[in-house]
Amino acid sequence: MKILIVITKSELGGAQVFALNLARGLKKAGEEVVVAGGPGTYLPVELEKDNIPFKRLEKLERSHNPFKNLSFVKELSTYVKANKFDVVHLNSANALFGVWGALNTKVVFTVHGLSLLDSGHKAFSLLKTAYRLFFRTAFKKLDQIVFVSKLNLDFAKSSGLISGLETKSHLVYNGLDLESLLSREEARKKLRLNADDYIYGSIGRLAYPKNYEFLINAYLDVKAIKPQAKLLIIGEGPERGKYENLIKLYKLEDSVILTGEIVDASHYLKAFDLFVLPSIFEGLSLSLIAAVQAGIPALASRVGGNEDVIGVNNCFKLDDREAFIKLIKRNTFEIEQKIDFSADKMVSSYLEVYSI
Repeated sequence: MKILIVITKSELGGAQVFALNLARGLKKAGEEVVVAGGPGTYLPVELEKDNIPFKRLEKLERSHNPFKNLSFVKELSTYVKANKFDVVHLNSANALFGVWGALNTKVVFTVHGLSLLDSGHKAFSLLKTAYRLFFRTAFKKLDQIVFVSKLNLDFAKSSGLISGLETKSHLVYNGLDLESLLSREEARKKLRLNADDYIYGSIGRLAYPKNYEFLINAYLDVKAIKPQAKLLIIGEGPERGKYENLIKLYKLEDSVILTGEIVDASHYLKAFDLFVLPSIFEGLSLSLIAAVQAGIPALASRVGGNEDVIGVNNCFKLDDREAFIKLIKRNTFEIEQKIDFSADKMVSSYLEVYSI
């Protein structure tokens, strides 16, 4: 089977790690796979290590400009026709325009999160209406639709987003296999953390959906419970300036650490005493899955697939600081993993979807 995986951005991020893991797994399973994407160097560099071809799509970018999206549709159409793929697997909203460029080819789309359509997203109602119309129109042209969390799939059903399309809508969990974890001592040494600090925080892009200002705003409440507390956030992104201003406002320069981007950041998971994901919306967080696989206690907002990963008892209502602090005080974070989040399971599930 010849498979093309398409993703809007090729920079480091959760969806890109998903695409990389899936491509590696498909190649291991004996399939012919190519990954195509827009701006960024992370994916082409990492794919080259496994001799997996990468195609740069010059016209694909995150944009609301219809002319740019039309240019991408033409670019993809030309590439797909020339290479005769059996399956085109689209990821992210702008890549979804590709359903009009992959005619006469089986097209699969993975919903990595509801984004603007999520109830927690603070977007104008008119924009949400436009997005809903776009998704409904594009979904009808797809051969198969994949959701990565039960909560998102249930919402899509109850809201009518996939009305009449239920038979081609599937739940496939993201999967990964952790490798090369640093020990607690090694990780803390490399990150210049003290051995006796209580380190809590997260790994992810410094971007609106991740909602890391919630953790910064709640820091003093955590410190009242854990006097040695330090907040660690590994990642980079457009919200850095906003977070730095908050840190300065509260005079937390010595207590809140923004490391910037670290490739293979999951290797440092053992540095954490507690992993926290306060997202406004999620699909299924690979960083949260990695934390659980690494044996790190975890808490998260009750959005997307977070409950699937760590259970309802370890989730708090979005932006509810009181509920979050109550869970910190509880100080027990037992997680019973009932779902298989392995890379092999993910790959076998997608092969089943591709074959329908």
